[in-house]
Amino acid sequence: MKKIFLLSMLTLVSSLSMSEIKVPNWTVQPKDGVVKGDYYKIEERFRQGHLGTLEVVKNNGKLVHVEFNELTRPNYYNRFYQNVSKRLSPYNFSMAEKSGVAWIEGVLVAENQMIKEQRLTGTFDMVAGASNSIQQSMVPLAEKLNSQMDKKSNSKYYSVSENFGNGLTGVLKVIVEKGKIIECRYDEIFADTKDEIKDKNLKEFYRQSKYWSIMYDEPSRIGFNVQMDALNDKVVKTQNLLDLTDLPATEKSGNYKQSGFTRRNTAWDNYLKLAEKMKNELEKDKVLK
Repeated sequence: MKKIFLLSMLTLVSSLSMSEIKVPNWTVQPKDGVVKGDYYKIEERFRQGHLGTLEVVKNNGKLVHVEFNELTRPNYYNRFYQNVSKRLSPYNFSMAEKSGVAWIEGVLVAENQMIKEQRLTGTFDMVAGASNSIQQSMVPLAEKLNSQMDKKSNSKYYSVSENFGNGLTGVLKVIVEKGKIIECRYDEIFADTKDEIKDKNLKEFYRQSKYWSIMYDEPSRIGFNVQMDALNDKVVKTQNLLDLTDLPATEKSGNYKQSGFTRRNTAWDNYLKLAEKMKNELEKDKVLK
Protein backbone atom coordinates (compact mmCIF):
# COMPACT_ATOMS: atom_id res chain seq x y z
CA MET A 1 0.00 0.00 0.00
CA LYS A 2 1.36 3.38 -1.00
CA LYS A 3 2.20 5.72 1.83
CA ILE A 4 1.75 9.39 1.03
CA PHE A 5 2.58 11.82 3.79
CA LEU A 6 1.30 15.32 4.36
CA LEU A 7 4.19 17.74 4.63
CA SER A 8 3.75 20.46 7.19
CA MET A 9 5.53 22.96 4.99
CA LEU A 10 5.01 23.53 1.28
CA THR A 11 8.08 23.40 -0.93
CA LEU A 12 8.17 25.68 -3.93
CA VAL A 13 8.82 23.69 -7.10
CA SER A 14 8.76 25.37 -10.52
CA SER A 15 6.62 28.21 -9.12
CA LEU A 16 4.19 25.62 -7.70
CA SER A 17 3.51 24.76 -4.09
CA MET A 18 4.12 21.05 -3.79
CA SER A 19 3.03 19.02 -0.78
CA GLU A 20 2.66 15.28 -0.50
CA ILE A 21 -0.90 14.53 0.53
CA LYS A 22 -3.20 11.57 0.82
CA VAL A 23 -4.84 11.20 -2.58
CA PRO A 24 -8.57 10.55 -3.04
CA ASN A 25 -9.75 7.15 -4.20
CA TRP A 26 -8.58 6.60 -7.74
CA THR A 27 -11.78 6.81 -9.74
CA VAL A 28 -12.49 7.31 -13.42
CA GLN A 29 -16.26 7.56 -13.00
CA PRO A 30 -18.03 10.63 -14.44
CA LYS A 31 -20.46 12.67 -12.38
CA ASP A 32 -23.88 11.02 -12.59
CA GLY A 33 -26.62 12.97 -14.36
CA VAL A 34 -26.33 16.20 -16.33
CA VAL A 35 -23.45 18.68 -16.34
CA LYS A 36 -23.75 21.79 -18.47
CA GLY A 37 -22.45 25.31 -18.85
CA ASP A 38 -20.11 27.60 -20.75
CA TYR A 39 -17.24 25.63 -22.25
CA TYR A 40 -13.56 26.54 -22.30
CA LYS A 41 -10.83 24.35 -23.75
CA ILE A 42 -7.12 24.60 -24.43
CA GLU A 43 -4.58 22.05 -25.61
CA GLU A 44 -0.87 22.17 -26.37
CA ARG A 45 1.99 19.76 -26.86
CA PHE A 46 4.78 19.72 -24.30
CA ARG A 47 7.87 17.71 -23.32
CA GLN A 48 8.86 16.09 -26.64
CA GLY A 49 5.31 16.00 -27.92
CA HIS A 50 2.82 14.85 -25.26
CA LEU A 51 -0.58 16.50 -25.89
CA GLY A 52 -2.15 18.09 -22.83
CA THR A 53 -5.84 19.04 -22.94
CA LEU A 54 -7.70 21.01 -20.29
CA GLU A 55 -11.50 21.40 -20.36
CA VAL A 56 -13.35 23.72 -17.99
CA VAL A 57 -17.10 24.26 -17.62
CA LYS A 58 -18.59 27.27 -15.87
CA ASN A 59 -22.26 27.56 -14.89
CA ASN A 60 -23.77 30.63 -13.23
CA GLY A 61 -20.32 31.98 -12.49
CA LYS A 62 -19.07 28.78 -10.81
CA LEU A 63 -16.61 26.15 -11.96
CA VAL A 64 -18.63 22.93 -12.24
CA HIS A 65 -16.27 20.72 -14.25
CA VAL A 66 -12.50 20.59 -14.70
CA GLU A 67 -10.89 17.74 -16.62
CA PHE A 68 -7.30 17.29 -17.73
CA ASN A 69 -6.11 14.58 -20.07
CA GLU A 70 -2.87 13.80 -21.80
CA LEU A 71 -2.12 11.79 -24.91
CA THR A 72 1.36 10.32 -24.98
CA ARG A 73 3.65 11.58 -27.70
CA PRO A 74 3.54 9.83 -31.11
CA ASN A 75 7.21 8.84 -30.76
CA TYR A 76 6.86 7.50 -27.21
CA TYR A 77 9.66 5.05 -26.40
CA ASN A 78 7.18 2.20 -25.80
CA ARG A 79 5.20 1.64 -29.00
CA PHE A 80 2.33 0.09 -27.03
CA TYR A 81 1.70 3.46 -25.36
CA GLN A 82 2.09 5.79 -28.34
CA ASN A 83 -0.84 8.26 -28.73
CA VAL A 84 -2.58 6.78 -25.70
CA SER A 85 -4.86 8.54 -23.20
CA LYS A 86 -3.22 8.52 -19.80
CA ARG A 87 -6.57 9.04 -18.08
CA LEU A 88 -8.60 6.04 -19.28
CA SER A 89 -6.08 3.49 -20.53
CA PRO A 90 -3.86 0.87 -18.83
CA TYR A 91 -1.11 3.51 -18.66
CA ASN A 92 -2.06 4.31 -15.06
CA PHE A 93 -1.45 0.73 -13.98
CA SER A 94 1.90 0.62 -15.76
CA MET A 95 3.04 3.84 -14.09
CA ALA A 96 1.79 2.71 -10.67
CA GLU A 97 3.78 -0.51 -10.96
CA LYS A 98 6.96 1.41 -11.76
CA SER A 99 6.68 4.41 -9.44
CA GLY A 100 4.09 3.41 -6.84
CA VAL A 101 1.61 6.09 -7.87
CA ALA A 102 -0.62 6.47 -10.95
CA TRP A 103 -0.67 9.51 -13.24
CA ILE A 104 -4.36 10.10 -12.62
CA GLU A 105 -3.96 10.32 -8.84
CA GLY A 106 -2.07 13.59 -9.09
CA VAL A 107 -4.50 14.93 -11.68
CA LEU A 108 -7.53 14.18 -9.50
CA VAL A 109 -6.02 16.09 -6.58
CA ALA A 110 -5.48 19.18 -8.74
CA GLU A 111 -8.91 18.96 -10.42
CA ASN A 112 -10.74 18.55 -7.11
CA GLN A 113 -8.84 21.46 -5.57
CA MET A 114 -9.68 23.71 -8.51
CA ILE A 115 -13.39 22.92 -8.13
CA LYS A 116 -13.40 23.15 -4.34
CA GLU A 117 -11.51 26.44 -4.21
CA GLN A 118 -13.07 27.85 -7.41
CA ARG A 119 -9.81 28.87 -9.04
CA LEU A 120 -7.53 27.77 -11.87
CA THR A 121 -4.36 29.57 -10.84
CA GLY A 122 -2.12 29.81 -7.81
CA THR A 123 -0.45 27.03 -5.84
CA PHE A 124 -1.80 23.49 -5.79
CA ASP A 125 -1.09 20.38 -3.76
CA MET A 126 0.91 17.77 -5.65
CA VAL A 127 1.21 14.02 -5.26
CA ALA A 128 4.84 12.93 -5.08
CA GLY A 129 5.75 10.90 -8.15
CA ALA A 130 2.73 12.04 -10.17
CA SER A 131 3.29 15.76 -10.64
CA ASN A 132 5.36 16.19 -13.83
CA SER A 133 2.37 16.51 -16.17
CA ILE A 134 0.64 18.88 -13.76
CA GLN A 135 3.67 21.14 -13.42
CA GLN A 136 4.61 21.08 -17.09
CA SER A 137 1.18 21.04 -18.74
CA MET A 138 -1.97 21.22 -16.60
CA VAL A 139 -1.10 24.29 -14.53
CA PRO A 140 0.45 26.26 -17.44
CA LEU A 141 -2.65 25.51 -19.54
CA ALA A 142 -4.91 26.58 -16.66
CA GLU A 143 -3.04 29.87 -16.37
CA LYS A 144 -3.56 30.56 -20.08
CA LEU A 145 -7.21 29.53 -19.97
CA ASN A 146 -7.87 31.62 -16.87
CA SER A 147 -7.51 34.82 -18.89
CA GLN A 148 -10.56 33.75 -20.94
CA MET A 149 -12.82 32.79 -18.05
CA ASP A 150 -14.31 36.27 -17.58
CA LYS A 151 -15.26 36.43 -21.25
CA LYS A 152 -18.50 34.96 -22.57
CA SER A 153 -17.86 31.63 -24.26
CA ASN A 154 -19.28 30.87 -27.69
CA SER A 155 -19.39 27.17 -26.79
CA LYS A 156 -21.78 25.26 -24.55
CA TYR A 157 -20.92 21.97 -22.83
CA TYR A 158 -23.46 19.24 -22.09
CA SER A 159 -22.77 15.80 -20.64
CA VAL A 160 -25.16 13.07 -19.55
CA SER A 161 -24.01 9.94 -17.76
CA GLU A 162 -25.76 6.92 -16.32
CA ASN A 163 -24.70 3.79 -14.50
CA PHE A 164 -26.17 0.91 -16.50
CA GLY A 165 -25.28 -1.70 -13.88
CA ASN A 166 -22.96 -4.70 -14.09
CA GLY A 167 -19.96 -2.41 -13.79
CA LEU A 168 -20.59 -0.18 -16.81
CA THR A 169 -21.34 3.55 -17.02
CA GLY A 170 -22.22 5.40 -20.21
CA VAL A 171 -21.28 9.03 -20.77
CA LEU A 172 -22.36 11.25 -23.66
CA LYS A 173 -20.73 14.64 -24.23
CA VAL A 174 -21.98 17.25 -26.69
CA ILE A 175 -20.41 20.61 -27.53
CA VAL A 176 -22.63 23.27 -29.09
CA GLU A 177 -21.30 26.36 -30.83
CA LYS A 178 -23.39 29.06 -32.51
CA GLY A 179 -26.46 26.85 -32.34
CA LYS A 180 -24.83 23.79 -33.93
CA ILE A 181 -23.46 20.56 -32.49
CA ILE A 182 -19.74 20.57 -33.26
CA GLU A 183 -18.81 17.50 -31.22
CA CYS A 184 -20.64 14.39 -30.01
CA ARG A 185 -18.63 11.88 -28.00
CA TYR A 186 -19.93 8.68 -26.43
CA ASP A 187 -17.94 6.28 -24.28
CA GLU A 188 -18.56 3.47 -21.81
CA ILE A 189 -16.47 3.33 -18.67
CA PHE A 190 -15.80 0.24 -16.61
CA ALA A 191 -16.21 0.29 -12.83
CA ASP A 192 -13.43 1.22 -10.43
CA THR A 193 -13.18 -2.32 -9.02
CA LYS A 194 -13.17 -5.77 -10.58
CA ASP A 195 -15.89 -6.96 -8.18
CA GLU A 196 -18.40 -4.51 -9.69
CA ILE A 197 -17.91 -5.95 -13.18
CA LYS A 198 -20.07 -9.05 -13.56
CA ASP A 199 -18.63 -10.38 -16.83
CA LYS A 200 -15.42 -12.19 -15.90
CA ASN A 201 -13.97 -11.49 -19.35
CA LEU A 202 -14.23 -7.74 -18.74
CA LYS A 203 -12.87 -7.52 -15.20
CA GLU A 204 -9.35 -6.76 -16.42
CA PHE A 205 -10.60 -3.47 -17.92
CA TYR A 206 -11.60 -1.90 -14.60
CA ARG A 207 -10.80 1.82 -14.39
CA GLN A 208 -10.61 2.02 -18.18
CA SER A 209 -13.02 2.97 -20.94
CA LYS A 210 -13.97 1.08 -24.07
CA TYR A 211 -12.85 3.94 -26.30
CA TRP A 212 -9.41 4.43 -24.75
CA SER A 213 -8.54 0.93 -23.57
CA ILE A 214 -5.75 -0.51 -25.69
CA MET A 215 -6.63 -4.17 -25.17
CA TYR A 216 -10.44 -4.14 -25.15
CA ASP A 217 -11.90 -6.38 -27.88
CA GLU A 218 -15.22 -5.10 -29.22
CA PRO A 219 -17.50 -8.16 -29.75
CA SER A 220 -18.99 -6.72 -32.95
CA ARG A 221 -15.44 -6.88 -34.38
CA ILE A 222 -15.17 -3.25 -35.38
CA GLY A 223 -13.17 -1.09 -33.00
CA PHE A 224 -15.31 0.71 -30.42
CA ASN A 225 -13.30 3.87 -31.04
CA VAL A 226 -13.87 3.61 -34.80
CA GLN A 227 -17.62 3.23 -34.31
CA MET A 228 -17.85 6.21 -31.96
CA ASP A 229 -15.72 8.39 -34.23
CA ALA A 230 -18.19 7.57 -37.01
CA LEU A 231 -21.04 8.57 -34.69
CA ASN A 232 -19.39 11.92 -34.00
CA ASP A 233 -18.91 12.61 -37.71
CA LYS A 234 -22.52 11.71 -38.51
CA VAL A 235 -24.09 13.80 -35.74
CA VAL A 236 -21.97 16.83 -36.64
CA LYS A 237 -23.05 16.44 -40.26
CA THR A 238 -26.77 15.72 -39.73
CA GLN A 239 -27.34 17.49 -36.37
CA ASN A 240 -29.48 14.47 -35.45
CA LEU A 241 -28.55 12.63 -32.25
CA LEU A 242 -30.93 9.71 -32.84
CA ASP A 243 -30.22 8.69 -36.44
CA LEU A 244 -27.88 5.68 -36.56
CA THR A 245 -28.42 4.97 -40.27
CA ASP A 246 -25.31 3.57 -42.00
CA LEU A 247 -23.25 3.54 -38.82
CA PRO A 248 -21.18 0.37 -38.23
CA ALA A 249 -22.52 -2.62 -36.27
CA THR A 250 -26.02 -1.21 -35.77
CA GLU A 251 -27.78 -4.25 -37.24
CA LYS A 252 -29.07 -7.09 -35.06
CA SER A 253 -26.65 -9.54 -36.67
CA GLY A 254 -24.04 -9.56 -39.39
CA ASN A 255 -22.04 -11.85 -41.62
CA TYR A 256 -18.41 -10.99 -40.93
CA LYS A 257 -17.24 -11.93 -44.43
CA GLN A 258 -19.82 -9.69 -46.05
CA SER A 259 -20.26 -6.84 -43.58
CA GLY A 260 -17.11 -6.82 -41.46
CA PHE A 261 -19.06 -7.15 -38.20
CA THR A 262 -20.72 -10.04 -36.39
CA ARG A 263 -23.40 -8.52 -34.16
CA ARG A 264 -25.07 -5.30 -33.12
CA ASN A 265 -22.94 -3.33 -30.69
CA THR A 266 -24.89 -3.22 -27.40
CA ALA A 267 -23.47 0.26 -26.82
CA TRP A 268 -25.85 1.67 -29.44
CA ASP A 269 -28.88 0.93 -27.25
CA ASN A 270 -27.17 2.54 -24.26
CA TYR A 271 -26.20 5.52 -26.39
CA LEU A 272 -29.78 6.05 -27.58
CA LYS A 273 -31.01 6.16 -23.97
CA LEU A 274 -28.61 8.97 -23.19
CA ALA A 275 -29.15 10.65 -26.56
CA GLU A 276 -32.87 11.00 -25.77
CA LYS A 277 -32.01 12.68 -22.47
CA MET A 278 -29.46 14.89 -24.20
CA LYS A 279 -31.95 15.89 -26.89
CA ASN A 280 -34.51 16.88 -24.25
CA GLU A 281 -31.91 18.93 -22.37
CA LEU A 282 -30.78 20.78 -25.50
CA GLU A 283 -34.37 21.50 -26.52
CA LYS A 284 -35.27 22.69 -23.03
CA ASP A 285 -32.39 25.19 -23.07
CA LYS A 286 -33.09 26.17 -26.71
CA VAL A 287 -29.41 26.15 -27.64
CA LEU A 288 -29.85 24.61 -31.10
CA LYS A 289 -30.90 26.56 -34.17
